[in-house]
Amino acid sequence: MRIDLPEALRAPGRLCEALGCATIGRDLFFGGIATDSREIKAGDLFVALRGQRQSGADFAVEAAQRGAVAMLCDEACAQPAALPVLRVTCVMDALRGAAHAWRCCLDGAFIAVGGSSGKTTVKELLATVLATSGTVQKSEGNFNSGIGLPLSLLAMSDADYHVLEIGVNHVGEMAPLSATLSPTLAVLTGVGNAHIGNFGSKRALLKEKLCLADGLTQDGRLLLPVQLCACAPYPLRTLSFGSAENADFCVCNVRHGPNGVSGDLRFRAECLEGLTWPLPGRVGLSCLTLGGAVGLYYGLSRAAILRGLSQAAANTPRMKRALIHGRCVIDDTYNASPEAMIAALETLCYLSGSAPRAAVLGDMGELGGFSVRLHREVGAAAAGAGLSHLFLYGKQAGEICRGALDGGFSPKQVHCFAPGEEDGLVAAIFEAMPRGAYILCKASRQTGLDRVMARMERIS
Repeated sequence: MRIDLPEALRAPGRLCEALGCATIGRDLFFGGIATDSREIKAGDLFVALRGQRQSGADFAVEAAQRGAVAMLCDEACAQPAALPVLRVTCVMDALRGAAHAWRCCLDGAFIAVGGSSGKTTVKELLATVLATSGTVQKSEGNFNSGIGLPLSLLAMSDADYHVLEIGVNHVGEMAPLSATLSPTLAVLTGVGNAHIGNFGSKRALLKEKLCLADGLTQDGRLLLPVQLCACAPYPLRTLSFGSAENADFCVCNVRHGPNGVSGDLRFRAECLEGLTWPLPGRVGLSCLTLGGAVGLYYGLSRAAILRGLSQAAANTPRMKRALIHGRCVIDDTYNASPEAMIAALETLCYLSGSAPRAAVLGDMGELGGFSVRLHREVGAAAAGAGLSHLFLYGKQAGEICRGALDGGFSPKQVHCFAPGEEDGLVAAIFEAMPRGAYILCKASRQTGLDRVMARMERIS
């Protein structure tokens, strides 16, 4: 990861002061911060992180050759000859401390986006909607981790709105990140089973996700799905969204179809009518609702919210459609959780209408001891989605297959392929599915289903 520092943080000694480390005989000027020696630019501070197998300090020579002017490392790190060293007790703590100190110097609202799925999409959506009425800074890509969030903050300048994504994989990660950001609004998209293998139980996972609200400013608010309100840690500072009548942001008159989803959104005495999103199903409905809700929360006009939703919809990374060899192929291979898989199947049903449809599904990662059950549940959902065929790819293909067969799918409709059999999979897809068919491709990123997509595109 690498960021450019804003001008104010480039002042000699300013970054060292924020990091809580002494300068080294001279005040250094830093143009940016990088954690990967391959991404170093001239004038950067190289952050030497400790990994399970290697230490970033091992790459000090390469960092120096690429133009780094100093290296930040733990006190226990050996002194490299290649670079001046800034020593701190803990690199991660120092970065979080510097990021929080810098955040407190910035004006504007700070919005945290967390949840089991859809974080990046919602972050981009909110940034686009809010940009219709003010200046916006946002975290880039999926810079949402213990290192990504502090770097995102350190790259920011004053703006009306700052929108940042927070992602966690283990117990104890959320609270310090929320404290670093100190959000004025925390948006929890939902809590599913993503990464549940690292938490041990759904209860522990939910508790960790709700820590998104721990760092709220005194007047800050938590916005979360209405069904989670009973679990909210700060009930008097909580706002809810959903289709239930008791939701603070209540979406109603919802209509799904091949062209997307539409609905109206009520908040107190206001009603936003005619909101739309081009993806039908619960994925699109969540985007429509959250875009409208955050816009209303910050007092945006109906025209601004509609304009922002339209602009965001044109650039959404989710479920990109491409015509490949006469078939509409839906690429959602970026990531997957059980809930996201089932939601994508629902969207496929709406998009395809009466046309033949198929799904190419792969493994979902970090499910631990819940993996077998959750893969089978996805298979059962696929069996109920009206698919002509189900193509499975990866190490867990057999478990998804078992769920599909138990759900009533014919063995002739289910086709399993292992890594290395991409060509056979693509051939089977095009042989079984006619022109005009809709084909969904979805799996966790590490499964490599994008390789199958690439082969399909080459055939066209």
